[in-house]
Amino acid sequence: MSAPTTVSPVTSRPAKINYLDYTRVVLTLLVILHHVCITYGAPGGWYFRQPTTQLAARFGLTLFVATNQSFFMGLFFLLSAYFVEPAYQRKRAAGFMTSR
Repeated sequence: MSAPTTVSPVTSRPAKINYLDYTRVVLTLLVILHHVCITYGAPGGWYFRQPTTQLAARFGLTLFVATNQSFFMGLFFLLSAYFVEPAYQRKRAAGFMTSR
């Protein structure tokens, strides 16, 4: 005879949302490129500057930085806000606030 065994319920993790991870990777690369462009000629402040004297390069870098500034930080906040409500439902008010 063998001793009775108890089976504990397996709690599965929610399915991973791959496209959100890929979006975060692309946005992170845009942040890196953004700061590189500021270093080499686009307007903005950064720790190190080595601006180019070529007008066409400065125009392209400025256009790239201006386009990025219009959306990439807001999209990071939107992605993080996407997970606030499920975390709040899972942890409730006290647990949610202490984990922040």
